[in-house]
Amino acid sequence: MTRALVFLAAALLATGCAPTSFTKEGKQDATMAEQYARDEGQCRSQAKTVAGNERNIEDQRRAVFAGDRDRFGQQDLYRTMDNQGYQNNFDRLVARCMEARGWTPKKTGPIQMPKLSW
Repeated sequence: MTRALVFLAAALLATGCAPTSFTKEGKQDATMAEQYARDEGQCRSQAKTVAGNERNIEDQRRAVFAGDRDRFGQQDLYRTMDNQGYQNNFDRLVARCMEARGWTPKKTGPIQMPKLSW
């Protein structure tokens, strides 16, 4: 039950961490779509390299304590958290790269906050 709640919470947080689509000022035509695909491919390649290197360092660091985690049955939780952290880091790096190339995230609207009555 706890694993399911942690996974659900991580999944919900991941959806709001980085934008998934971008737009750019100017005429939206076929050349803009080609440029978007090219920029996104280059950003994903760069982000994969950087995030992969950071993940390898973290994996090596965590391997020191893997025996204790295995002994107490916590390895799956840490593996899930590591995977989610890698994905969030990758998404953030892609978003920063796209913004540096002039693309802005598409606005999906404000997040509705619950009204509190005190």
